[in-house]
Order: sequence, then structure tokens, then C-alpha cells
Amino acid sequence: MSNSSRNDETNQTRDTFSTPPPPQSWVEPSPNWLEAIKEWKWLWEAHIYGFGIIFVLIAFFAIIYLVVCYKFIFTKHRMHIAVMNLALIAAGSLRSLILFWDPYASSVNTSNGQLLACIISWGISSACITSSFSIVLLIFLETTKTSIGPARLKNLPFLMSVTLVNILYLLVSDILVWFHPETKLMVFICHFTFAVWGLVVSIGYLVAGFRMWRNLSSSLGETFYNRALDRDLLKLKRLFLLMCAASCFGMIKFSLSLYTAVGEYGVFADIGFVKSWPWFVVQSLLRILESFMCIFVFLIAFKSGKNNARATRTSPDTNQQTEIARVRHSVTVNTQ
Repeated sequence: MSNSSRNDETNQTRDTFSTPPPPQSWVEPSPNWLEAIKEWKWLWEAHIYGFGIIFVLIAFFAIIYLVVCYKFIFTKHRMHIAVMNLALIAAGSLRSLILFWDPYASSVNTSNGQLLACIISWGISSACITSSFSIVLLIFLETTKTSIGPARLKNLPFLMSVTLVNILYLLVSDILVWFHPETKLMVFICHFTFAVWGLVVSIGYLVAGFRMWRNLSSSLGETFYNRALDRDLLKLKRLFLLMCAASCFGMIKFSLSLYTAVGEYGVFADIGFVKSWPWFVVQSLLRILESFMCIFVFLIAFKSGKNNARATRTSPDTNQQTEIARVRHSVTVNTQ
């Protein structure tokens, strides 16, 4: 063998051992980041930094909300509010951290450990958003005395158990699929379960809002007109509209999440890369919907809790006979 051939083999062997192994890919397809980011141009920067700032603000307001409302406003639902705000703090912190640090694990220098951390953190933040969305529905039901579904399912320990089980399953499934990609069905079950649970909660918002309005309408026919009642009716109309809007945004968000789980962005998509622009539009829509859901969580929890606190101060008589006093605790009417 000639010296040149021996040198070529030596160089090839050295290159083989010196070249690091390619980073591991996740079972869910993603865009070709190098090409996609060039196509998106400034929209990519606007996406990651814009939504990153929004989630920072969500975490910040949740901290303020937790301190102020827990101390001054809420009495009956202090634990509900604490858990809700802690979930939003976790969701906002994790989402903003990932978007600022390594958005969607798109960096060319993303290590395997960094990719796995991003996947798990993103899943936990999704679970926290869904959890806070569910807790606010529970606060509304308890405050307005509206009844939907089995009573044993409408309590904070049950919702916390559902969230903790989902997060535990998410951790187990992501880690197992990371080392054994053939078990990717577990990731699909996780995403599918999250989406279905979110849809159930979103429908619950709509049903609860209409039942509250139906109870209110039937009660108004039995009460005399007064200016205070008219003002409270306007506030209840706004609360009803908030419930309907939250339901619509939630149903769109979780339907889109369900689509990404079963469609071309899911684990069963037999493609290497997804199309860049459709992926960008879907992810942008999801971030917008999640942001509005968090806003609705703040607004509905504040209005429900404020009404409950006002009822504690202004309506101590527990023998009020009108339905409006049960639906709207802050309305003062003459007892029979």
C-alpha cells in the first residue's frame, strides 16, 4: 500500500472520530430551521421576542395578582387563586425562558440535553395553562352557584390531581420516547388527552355562562326594578360575554392542538421536515390563543372573586329568597 493511500485512510479515521455525532431529533417533525428562519426574516424575531415578552408579563401579573388578591380581595377561594396564579407563573416563566433561550430548539448548537429540556418545559407550561383555565371555571361555578357535571368532579383537589397526573405522564412519556422513539404513541396519547380535556373545559365555560344567564333572566322577572340591580345586571352581562369569549378561544385553541397532534405536525407524520410557513402560522395562532386565554383567566377570576368578596361585606342575610341573590351575591334585595 502506498504512503498516500495510508495517509488518506488515517485522515478519514481521524475525521470519523473527531466529528461529533449529529444531534438527536424529536419524534414530532419541525421545519428546516436554517431555511425557514431565512424565509421568515423579521417575523421570526417578532414572534419569539413578542410572545416572549407577553409571557413574561403574564408571569409578572400573576405574581402581583397572587400577592394583592390573596391578601385583600379573595376570602373563600384563596387556595384556588393561589394555585391558579402559581400555574400561570410557571407557564409564563417556562414559555418566556424557552423563547428567549432557544426558541422551539431551533438553534444549530442545540444539544441533546437542551432539546429534551425544551420539550419537557414546553409541555409542562401547556399543562399549567390548561390547569389555570380549569380552576377559573371552578371559581365561577362556586361563586355563581351554577351547577354542571358531577359534584365530585368540581373541586380543587380533583383538578390538581388531573394536572399532576398529566405532568407526571408527560415527563415519563417524553423521557421514554427520547430513548425509545418506537414508543411515540405515548406522546400522542399525552397531546390527545390534553386537547380533549381542554375542549371539555372550554365547553364547560359556555354551558356555565348560559346557565348563569338563564337563572338570572328567570330571577329578574320576580324582582322589582331598582338602579343598583340594573348596574349589577350590566356587570353580569359583561361576565357572561367574558365566559362566552373564553369558551370560543379555548375551543379554537384546543381544536388546533388536536389537529397538530393527529395531523402533519404529530408523531405519526412520516415526513422529515414540515412546510415552514404553515408551521409558523399555526404556532403563532396557538401563542395568540394562549395569551388571550391567560387574559380571560385573570379577568374572570377577578370579577368572580370581587363579586364574592362584595357579597361577604354587603349581604350577610342568608335568608334572602330571590334567585338573583344566589346568582349575584352582591345584589341587595328586600327579604320576604
